[in-house]
Amino acid sequence: MALFEHTGTTQKVNLDDTEACCCTIETAQTIDGHTEYVLRVQRGPYPENSWRILRRYNDFATLNKCLQISGIDLSFPGKKLIGNMRPDFIAERLNALQEYINQVLMNPILASSLPTKKFIDPDTYSTPFHDLALQYASMSLRTDGVFTLGQSLGPIGWRLRKHYFKVVHKPQGNKHSPGHSTTKHHLIKSSSQSHGKQHTTQVCVTTSTEKDYNSTSRDQSGRDDLILTWTEFGPDRYIDEKEIHTVLKNFGGVQHPYVVPIEHIASNDCGALVIRKFYKHGSLKDVLCSASPCNPFLSKYGSPKGRAPLPLKELALYARQVLEAIRFLHSKGVACGHVHCGNVIVVDGVAKLMDVENFIFGVPSFYRPFFVQHSKINTCEAIDVYGFGHLLYEMCMGYPLQDSYARQITDCPDSLKSLLESILSKEACKSALPTLDQLATHPFFGEYAGQFNEQYAMTIAMQKPHLKFSTSAKEQLKLAVQKTENRVRDEQRSVKNQKRLVRVQEMMTSEEEKKKIKQKAKQAKLRAQNSLQLNNGPPSLGASGSGASGNGGGSGGMAATLHLSSSTGGIVKSSSANSITSPQEGGLMSPPPHAMDSGGSTSPQPPPSAPPIPAPVPSLPAFQSNATAGTAPASTSSTGKLVRSVSGDDTTGGSGGNRSALLDSICNFNKGGLKKIGPGSGK
Repeated sequence: MALFEHTGTTQKVNLDDTEACCCTIETAQTIDGHTEYVLRVQRGPYPENSWRILRRYNDFATLNKCLQISGIDLSFPGKKLIGNMRPDFIAERLNALQEYINQVLMNPILASSLPTKKFIDPDTYSTPFHDLALQYASMSLRTDGVFTLGQSLGPIGWRLRKHYFKVVHKPQGNKHSPGHSTTKHHLIKSSSQSHGKQHTTQVCVTTSTEKDYNSTSRDQSGRDDLILTWTEFGPDRYIDEKEIHTVLKNFGGVQHPYVVPIEHIASNDCGALVIRKFYKHGSLKDVLCSASPCNPFLSKYGSPKGRAPLPLKELALYARQVLEAIRFLHSKGVACGHVHCGNVIVVDGVAKLMDVENFIFGVPSFYRPFFVQHSKINTCEAIDVYGFGHLLYEMCMGYPLQDSYARQITDCPDSLKSLLESILSKEACKSALPTLDQLATHPFFGEYAGQFNEQYAMTIAMQKPHLKFSTSAKEQLKLAVQKTENRVRDEQRSVKNQKRLVRVQEMMTSEEEKKKIKQKAKQAKLRAQNSLQLNNGPPSLGASGSGASGNGGGSGGMAATLHLSSSTGGIVKSSSANSITSPQEGGLMSPPPHAMDSGGSTSPQPPPSAPPIPAPVPSLPAFQSNATAGTAPASTSSTGKLVRSVSGDDTTGGSGGNRSALLDSICNFNKGGLKKIGPGSGK
């Protein structure tokens, strides 16, 4: 039974929300009087991991409305009421919508938002994540006699599967056993999760008063306000289910001057909850963006107006403190993997790293789409060094680096520039990054935080760091590190192979384009040759008869050619030699009309005609229409076949006999010997 349960858990966490998606609008179709666009969405590097969805213009408009809270300027095409069904307008609208969705998916903040995920992958992201988190968090605290779940804080973080709630201490002094508090709860019906507004799902605590976390950080009893986070396990959770509870329990006792302490931690088969102290100033990213920590993620970081870099001394001090926290975790066999400004809290001039348990949860890193592009960043230490470089860059510039490496670093001292280039330059990402110990001895910290080592020694003497694991837990952590690194390497190989395949396809496409150009040149040359041959005069019945009958025979043959051409609906020749056209061949030379049977195949030319007729006989029509009464049709316009007349009036002498012989020779030729000649044969 445990095996099946484990398999079900593994299937649940397979999806990596940080994996990049691309969207291509393939075509548009009209259904029930409105236009629907066919979108092809691909997740990751492999084309087979793709699907198609139908979206209307109103769906795009709804997405754009949800993303407007970010303040990011997007080129969304306006609505049109008249003429919106014209093919040219639909084509123009398709290109505009393609440009719009490209802008959304290329922005990391917009691409990670729930409205965008629901738009491109409705089957996966229609799950009520917030309602499930509320249910799991309530069940986990049900048997706890200390904490009570409070109001939901809404989508204040970037993770779709991580949710934030207020939490308060249960009233003390009751005589009930743990899990049977007198505090009453009732659930309020929730609406769908949206990044445009905070959740309406909440648990109301009737015995306490709700307060705004932005105005105070203490509850009525004088205790610090607390915040609960519920996080679903991610694709990199490799610790055994039997050991994860022990590992998390040990993690709850972590003590370090530069690590945010954990008040309470618990887990079930789907995820884990963590309770920490709430800091009213928010994270370091909130400080850099001058944002309120309880505002929605899109509005805080989409287009902040108050960005400002840190002074160099503060930057060096905070970076050095975070670096020591990372080194401490690695010394205990634990990787962080989630170093960024959103996971750093600054309290009284001290920077502290939080969410250090994310490695145990197996959730993907914020910078994963970046470092999977560089095969040299393939260890947990290198990943933490890479995240530390992005942290330095954002503290220095005031805004994050929106690419996997920095093309040019300016407006900073040479020592800081050297430090940033050693981590974020293209050459560093292609070769090897410095180690954590090498970063600690970089000249930049000696120049701007020269007294840090002495201060750190005094600090750890007063507050001794502590994080202890059992032997089995250490083995589990070691195995988790290895599997995490293996998954990173596998994904990097996949990305590299896909890039190589794309380059090969581009080269093949170029060769195909060259072949197309050559083929077009050959066709143009062939058309020129055919045109020259047509101008010189195509072979005809008149030409065959001219050798035996002279000019008179030639004119008679041309008359027959003209008549047959009109009956078959094929080539028609006028007085001008250049007016020969062929609707079937599009400008290529066609066989002469007298040499075509019903199937369009060429036939051997008939024998030379009899001597020319001095004058036409009006009473003896050689070809009759289908409407002629009492006779069989002489020609059929739909098939082009010629049928001999069954009338007995052609038993005349002289010219009548010659005409009959001519008809016999035309009607009785051998059709079985026909051979089809293609337009490119030059014959």
